[in-house]
Amino acid sequence: MPIQLLAGAIGYLIGTIPTAWILYRLAVGGDIREVGSGNVGARNTYDVTGKKWLGVLVMVIDTLKGVAAVFVGRWIGADDFMTMAWCAVMSVVGHNFNIFLKGKGGRGLATAMGVSFAANPMFNVTWWLMYLIGYYVIRRDVHVGSMTATIASAVLMFSLPDRAMIDLTLMPVQDPMQVRLFAVALCVPIFLRHIGPIRDVVRKMSEEVEEE
Repeated sequence: MPIQLLAGAIGYLIGTIPTAWILYRLAVGGDIREVGSGNVGARNTYDVTGKKWLGVLVMVIDTLKGVAAVFVGRWIGADDFMTMAWCAVMSVVGHNFNIFLKGKGGRGLATAMGVSFAANPMFNVTWWLMYLIGYYVIRRDVHVGSMTATIASAVLMFSLPDRAMIDLTLMPVQDPMQVRLFAVALCVPIFLRHIGPIRDVVRKMSEEVEEE
């Protein structure tokens, strides 16, 4: 357990590297928390600067933070799955709730995507399929798509075969329940950071209904 706590602390610190805050300040000046949506992530970086390359760069670096957390966790825990999981999940928590930015942060999608690439690519496939369903079937809004994908992916992890959970994980793991819980834990910080945007969507929908 102490080694897992250490891995979690290191993962959190990896996540707190404020990519969007740093690159926005270097490229434009100012504090990205004070413009646009205030989100410290790739989309807000692009929205407020209009520079696609800058948004892509933020996304790539934030994705690499997730990849790094997986490999650091594996190294610390000598391929112990739960040690890796602690490090990886906490990197998303650090990205979303950054103590150095007074609790502000991103929404965790890029960092979680990096974690999934390095730990179990099936998470990404499932998430994006659910995103497309949420976006095109429920409402054409990125936050609706993201929230749908986050909730549905967490639920789906408990319906997929045990063999698939183990075989598609890119490191030794014996218990498929550990993989399922890892996937759900990844979804939690993403879910929490999308509550605000979803409230705004619901409010907008209510206003549209009243206007009709």
